[in-house]
Amino acid sequence: MFRNQNIDQLDRLIDGVEHLPPAPTVAAELLGLFSDPDRDIDRIIELISHDPSLTAEVIKRCNSAFFAGAEPAEDMMEAVTRLGFYEVYCMVIALVGSKAMKMAAGVGCLDPSKLWQHSVVTAATAATLARRVEVVEAVAFTAGLLHDVGKLIFASVRTQEYAAMIEQAGCHGPEFADAEIQAMGASHSALGARLLSRWKLPDNVCAAVLFHHDPPAAAAPFQRLAASVNLANIWAHQVSENLELPTEDLAFDESSVELLQLPMTDIPLVVKQTQRAVERARSLLSLA
Repeated sequence: MFRNQNIDQLDRLIDGVEHLPPAPTVAAELLGLFSDPDRDIDRIIELISHDPSLTAEVIKRCNSAFFAGAEPAEDMMEAVTRLGFYEVYCMVIALVGSKAMKMAAGVGCLDPSKLWQHSVVTAATAATLARRVEVVEAVAFTAGLLHDVGKLIFASVRTQEYAAMIEQAGCHGPEFADAEIQAMGASHSALGARLLSRWKLPDNVCAAVLFHHDPPAAAAPFQRLAASVNLANIWAHQVSENLELPTEDLAFDESSVELLQLPMTDIPLVVKQTQRAVERARSLLSLA
């Protein structure tokens, strides 16, 4: 996967982060359970319950106004039963993402709140698109949520250089990734994918992050997942924070659209599905 990358250089950058979040072992194991049709709900609850703060956060969000039932959930069994495994998993991986955002807190060259908003929109959109091609939603949500984590590493360890590069080249798109390689010696895509690989997240997630600015075929055999994240990222940058998705103005990566078998006549329906998914994700993850 990293055959064209300098792994030692990527590792040095990652190791230079002062407050690097610990590997999300619970999230990685939960993600693996999605491929098991006979997964045991008791195992799911056991994994989450190993972390009392995680348990408390999931129950608190389950009892928020958007999701609350007649009576508040009091334990993980009730929370998982009420919300479902997918929704609870999204909470867990979102907590991983929110901890990662702290790597760039206060550095000035990135706005973590804007990056977080973009990441959530990308995650919800990628999951919506993934359903069309029978890619596991949780995998697409994970890759979408963490696709820009490499930017946080650059902002943390090479703050001034990265700020100068952003000012000159903007802060997103394939051209930006090329500018990163010229200025920093690596792209945020490669850096993020390497971190996720070190965290033992699955190869399909790492590949989708690594190639989210490239033609999805480069991510084979995970090209459908990569196409979902690629297109979701493009759309999320266009809609910003307002959730307005004017169909006629949306830009497309043609190779992603082809892989997702997304005819133009289906775009309005996908847009509506995406809007609902983003609203639900924002409520689920306590976003304004």
